[in-house]
Amino acid sequence: MSGRTAVLTGVTGGWGSAVLDRFVERGWNVAVTHRGAAPAGLPAQVLAVEADLTDPASAEAVVAAAIERFGGVEALANVAGGFAAAGMLDEAPVDVWRSQMAVNLDTAYHMTRAALAPMRAAGRGAIVYIGSSATERPFPGAAGYIVSKSALAGLMRAVDAEVRTEGIRANTVVVKIVDTPRNRADNPDADFSRWTTGAELARVIEWLCADDSAPLSGGMIPAYGRAR
Repeated sequence: MSGRTAVLTGVTGGWGSAVLDRFVERGWNVAVTHRGAAPAGLPAQVLAVEADLTDPASAEAVVAAAIERFGGVEALANVAGGFAAAGMLDEAPVDVWRSQMAVNLDTAYHMTRAALAPMRAAGRGAIVYIGSSATERPFPGAAGYIVSKSALAGLMRAVDAEVRTEGIRANTVVVKIVDTPRNRADNPDADFSRWTTGAELARVIEWLCADDSAPLSGGMIPAYGRAR
């Protein structure tokens, strides 16, 4: 993918770091977003941009920095997100609802909006979102998370409807549970071998951004591994 540029959010920690590694290994130019101090240990060729992605101006600045460094943006992977289980809908704090909407929906919306102009100018592009199986099989106590991820699925479909004919593709990788230290600690009796790994998800996300997946757009792609 020499000469192609991807903007990646949420990849400086957790399982998202595997996404960064995959794009670098495959030869992409990569710009990543981060909060606070720049993360240590990034490859020298990676552009790290501090940003608050809940702010549309900050998202636009990320894309502008990527274009200034690399000349364009052909892919966007919206990995940034978060999970909160704050209790039943009528008991959970309103602030948790708002924060889940911000981190899971607003960040992706602002980054998508910022990336579409250069993609349209290039006549090509790929955008990937991270969905959740909880939108199909909800559970009690996490309404903010479930609704924000459901809205994210709607965002992907809206983007697909608006720009697929212009050569820009949008897809969602739907995750159930990922093998991370936190998830292992929260589920000590689970069979971890059934869970999807960050490296496996990274390969899927990069493939969806690359030319080999060119016919695919508008997909809600389950990536559950062998998890029940």
